[in-house]
Amino acid sequence: MKYRANRKGFTLIELMIVIAIVAILVALALPSYTSYVRKAKRGDAQSLLMNWANMQEIWRANNTTYADATDITVPTLDLYTFTITDVSATTYALAADATGDQADDKDRNQPCNPLILDQSGRKWPQDTDWPAVGTVTYCWGN
Repeated sequence: MKYRANRKGFTLIELMIVIAIVAILVALALPSYTSYVRKAKRGDAQSLLMNWANMQEIWRANNTTYADATDITVPTLDLYTFTITDVSATTYALAADATGDQADDKDRNQPCNPLILDQSGRKWPQDTDWPAVGTVTYCWGN
């Protein structure tokens, strides 16, 4: 009996219980963490789109048309690809397409990809009438 009283360390059962508890905590926390990271990256993309739209308005104030991708530097961000379409004297559409793991970005189970902003400030996913592919009110923080 004296040997048991002086023993040090953990038994295999105790170690397995601790590992199981940690695994359960990780399984519960990981989806929330992943969602938080995606939402933060989405916020970064939105900020870059808004900044890009401001640069477009500055360009238009000094020129007769909106700028295309060669006139203004296109933003860059990990996990997003930025494009400009429908550029004319009076219109443009800026888009941020999520790539990789960010492509699964959702808010309240509504898809938040791609993020689009046009010359009149309309945002998608958000507005019900533009474009007609769907409506999501959560992606832009409204």
